[in-house]
Amino acid sequence: MDHRDRHRQTTAEAAAEWVLRLQDQKLTRAERVEYVRWLRESPLHVAEILRASHVHSELADFPYWNEIAPVDVGSAGASVVELSGSGAPPNGHSRCGRPSWSWRWISALAAGIAILGVALVHLGDFGARTIDTGTGERLTVTLADGSVVRVSPETTLSVHFTWHERRITLSRGDALFRVAKDPQKPFLVETNRTRVRAVGTAFGVEHHHDAVIVTVEEGRVAVAQAPSVPSASPASSATEFSLGADQQIIVPASGAIGHVRKVDSHRELAWADGHLVFDRNPVAEVVQQFNRFNQVQIKVLDSQLAARPVSAVFNVSDPEAFITFLESVANIRVTHPSRNMIVIASGGT
Repeated sequence: MDHRDRHRQTTAEAAAEWVLRLQDQKLTRAERVEYVRWLRESPLHVAEILRASHVHSELADFPYWNEIAPVDVGSAGASVVELSGSGAPPNGHSRCGRPSWSWRWISALAAGIAILGVALVHLGDFGARTIDTGTGERLTVTLADGSVVRVSPETTLSVHFTWHERRITLSRGDALFRVAKDPQKPFLVETNRTRVRAVGTAFGVEHHHDAVIVTVEEGRVAVAQAPSVPSASPASSATEFSLGADQQIIVPASGAIGHVRKVDSHRELAWADGHLVFDRNPVAEVVQQFNRFNQVQIKVLDSQLAARPVSAVFNVSDPEAFITFLESVANIRVTHPSRNMIVIASGGT
């Protein structure tokens, strides 16, 4: 293993440890400062945090851990890693000296995938269902066909499954869909003149201002924009755009649909894994996102500060980490007028 590989492996291990530590709501200010410093050291740290949080989230979505018989990790060799879903930080080390996370006993990855595949075939009631979230509320819901939808705050969607199709109407907000494969029943998501069609894939549908953003994580989807004025001819239909993994398209409220573009889907959909990723976004936009995901609300008093660009990754449920970050890069004054309010102003204000 050369130096670059060793460096990436060390960074990946550190990122995995940070992902688990960030689940702890009792992080001290010193620990938040330590995280911010580590994050700012290298773009590789940002990339590995996103990768680790994505893997952590994938495991968290699996609802059948209790059905997996424990294995003897000590006798299974180095190919088995002990993980824990308790949200606690690592508190032990393996025999090779690396951090050991405990989440339930997990044997070989292939066996886990096989169990997951069997588990997803269970079907439930095909009746209509509405999912609605408020400020600071995120949900992960397993649908009747085994598909999993992860819903951001301030989101409303309705589910209607029939024997011929699976239809979702997203009225507002953002959702990430991991679709159970069923070639006989297409999975349709409709919102704001936008229709997304899939069979078995993972993709996100988000509202950004007046536009709809569709991002594909894996598999393929077809995206169509409905005409502004309904056509009198039933034979006429909107043109479909085919998107594959790590591709994205933006559908405006008015005007023509955009071009398919290449993106890092894990970065674009990081909110579903519990992270907010910003790349030169103004402080005002960062604050708006934190306010969506939390009961604690942030208010910025200074317009110049509100326009200042921010590039960083944060835990969605830890606005204090963002405040710590701002204090490290700008002269600001922070007050807490109430339990659920943080006010930020320039240091000279």
